[in-house]
Amino acid sequence: MLSLGAMKLWTDGGMIARTAAMSEPYTGTGNSGQLAESEEFMRAAIIDGHRAGWQLAIHAIGDRAIDFTLDAVAEAQKQLPREDARHRIEHCGLVRPDQLERIAALRLIPVVQPTFLWAYGDDYSVIMGENRAPWMYRGRSFLDHGITVAGSSDRPVADGSPLRAIEFMVRRRSSGGRAVGPDEAITVEEAIRAYTLGSAYACRKEHVLGSLTPGKLADLVVLGDDPRTSDAIADIPVLATMVGGNLMPQRSA
Repeated sequence: MLSLGAMKLWTDGGMIARTAAMSEPYTGTGNSGQLAESEEFMRAAIIDGHRAGWQLAIHAIGDRAIDFTLDAVAEAQKQLPREDARHRIEHCGLVRPDQLERIAALRLIPVVQPTFLWAYGDDYSVIMGENRAPWMYRGRSFLDHGITVAGSSDRPVADGSPLRAIEFMVRRRSSGGRAVGPDEAITVEEAIRAYTLGSAYACRKEHVLGSLTPGKLADLVVLGDDPRTSDAIADIPVLATMVGGNLMPQRSA
């Protein structure tokens, strides 16, 4: 139930606070966000962590922070190639089209929080502007470039329900009904995979988690409807939960 995972590093802030590091200012402002520390300090931390054998979970939301992360990881891999490092970009919030191939080439894993756009998509769309809004928390573009996507919640910043997140990945609609990057929509099966095998792979746990396979832990839920055909995935009731083959008590609604 408790394990030691990836080494967490930060490169910038967040969109809510307008501190995610952007290559262009937030719409209607002169503010482009900021990097979390000096480039020299963060680059050294990434390279040292990589050389020490850690899997890195690098917080990068803005496209400028992602540029920095890509350059630093590329330098780390140049100094000491590691074929299966599985370094992650936590959030990977605003990804320009030209960054997709670099993410794929470095075999980085975006760990995305689709519920952010359900909860804050109206605000984020305004501050990113018409041209950049479709680049937020991508889905289709990552998969089309052969990039493994891991779904997460970042709870309690937003609703932690994976079914809510899966619905957003499929519908790409905010809580206010706004379409947010509709071209990034993926199928229900692809969204479920991000929240099962994708996340297990990102945590180096695919040998015990992520699918109902002999030899793996029996971690599963029983749902009251089929998400592949439901019109309201987020509202599907969870009828039972099993962890390690043991039925867990269900909380009252």
